[in-house]
Amino acid sequence: MANFVELVLTALQFQTEGLLQIADILFATPAKARRQLSQPLTYEWRWFKENWADLYRDRRQFHHTLQYLKQQGLISKKIKVHGSGWVLTQRGMERAQRYKTVRRDPFSKANAAFMKPHGNGVTIVAYDIPERERKKRDWIRWCLIEMGCEMIQKSVWVAKGAIDEDFIHALRDRDLLEYVHIFSVTKQGTIRIAAS
Repeated sequence: MANFVELVLTALQFQTEGLLQIADILFATPAKARRQLSQPLTYEWRWFKENWADLYRDRRQFHHTLQYLKQQGLISKKIKVHGSGWVLTQRGMERAQRYKTVRRDPFSKANAAFMKPHGNGVTIVAYDIPERERKKRDWIRWCLIEMGCEMIQKSVWVAKGAIDEDFIHALRDRDLLEYVHIFSVTKQGTIRIAAS
């Protein structure tokens, strides 16, 4: 449907610009009209700076982004006297504050707070970060401690339940996903986890 609308908008824009060019020629002086008639319609002659199909696509993308943020609980629509507007929710403000802190120092201890694992099953987190990257190793360890995970080996931790998605996003933002492996286990086997 979106592609069809974009095609229609492109055709309409082309026809409108053609009509405007014809009108311009009709009301031009004879010399200017001859010059314009001898030249084809080029991009430089276009009357509209923006492409209508691109504007439509950008507007759709903007609305999809707003809907996604609303579904995530980061923004909400606030009714005002003259219409309505979007505002950050409490969760959105916390996330924005976290991103500000992350930009200052992504591996600080202040950026190591995530929700505790929840749900059924067991999650194993293993990481292999070079010793020279001590700050990154420390950050991951702080995160796992804050989430209530238990260390079963030096770089292998276990949690009762599923790991918070925000932690996985944080790993991606810091280019650490290739060094961290997260496994979901349905049966505990010989791993024993303290009751939460």
